[in-house]
Amino acid sequence: MRKHPRARRLQVLLDMAEKAEQQALQEWGRLQQKLQQEEQQRAQLTGYANEYQQQLSSPTGKALSSGFLHNTLGFIGQIETALRTQNEQIRLLQDRTDAARRQYLEHHGKVKALSGLMDRLDREYEQQADKELQKQSDEWANRAAFQRTSVNKD
Repeated sequence: MRKHPRARRLQVLLDMAEKAEQQALQEWGRLQQKLQQEEQQRAQLTGYANEYQQQLSSPTGKALSSGFLHNTLGFIGQIETALRTQNEQIRLLQDRTDAARRQYLEHHGKVKALSGLMDRLDREYEQQADKELQKQSDEWANRAAFQRTSVNKD
């Protein structure tokens, strides 16, 4: 529980900032996961393209038909088109992931700064309360000493 009145009022802002930070972190994580899936799909497409190219380049001992060559080259072309699309999608997703990361770091910085301010306010409040308590204790001690000396004089 916050002790300083201003820190107590700032608690609402801290709660909102922490919620925004958590949401930004979740979005960043979701985009990272999606990016990883897209990169796995790209690797799979690259593997397919390599398999088809391997079929064309490895000697089998028998003549390749023109239909087989035509179909295989067509598949490779389709895979290359899919790879270009996939690379563009990955680039866009990487941009979104980077933006989400920056957003999270911005929110995290705000939470850290606000929390630090509130902690400092509470420390100052406690120090002031300790000084006030010490001052009151000193005053009571001085009064008690004064009263003892007054009683002893009479």
